[in-house]
Amino acid sequence: MPVRAERDLEAAKKYLLRLLRYRPRSRREAEQRLKRAGFDLKIVSDVLSYAESCDLIDDEKFAKLWVSDRMARKPKSRRALGAELREKGIADEIIAKAVAEVCPDERALIRQLAQERWQRLGEEDSKGRYRKTAAYLCRRGFSMSDAQEVLAELMRAQLKCYSERSEEQASRILEA
Repeated sequence: MPVRAERDLEAAKKYLLRLLRYRPRSRREAEQRLKRAGFDLKIVSDVLSYAESCDLIDDEKFAKLWVSDRMARKPKSRRALGAELREKGIADEIIAKAVAEVCPDERALIRQLAQERWQRLGEEDSKGRYRKTAAYLCRRGFSMSDAQEVLAELMRAQLKCYSERSEEQASRILEA
């Protein structure tokens, strides 16, 4: 290998390592960044092969890490997480596996997010709470129909709670 090519290879390796210090990258992200930095296609290919052989780049690990980080910081639907990973060049099989491992029960997630948002909007009237919570869930990638189902459950539970309270209050009044 000529001296210039060796220098370029080492420079590309250093550049990739610098990128990986900030956060893990998918293979496609690393490839795009190396190309954008002006490295030759052969050098890019060699550096990516080297990085994969050293386990510096692994799309499966990246996908699992991405999904678990998103679920911890800013939970989203499986569909939204899949779209983010597809954008980063991750294969559909890897996405499906990562999402299934990290987020097995999407229904519980949407219910939890809806309850948190519903409670946070406690001062709003019911229509406003419903509208804002539904919009929030849709922004997180859930379908409107799923959001409506979960919100209907929430509202039924709230009505049941109110009716139980009013029955208790009525019985207290009658006892007195």
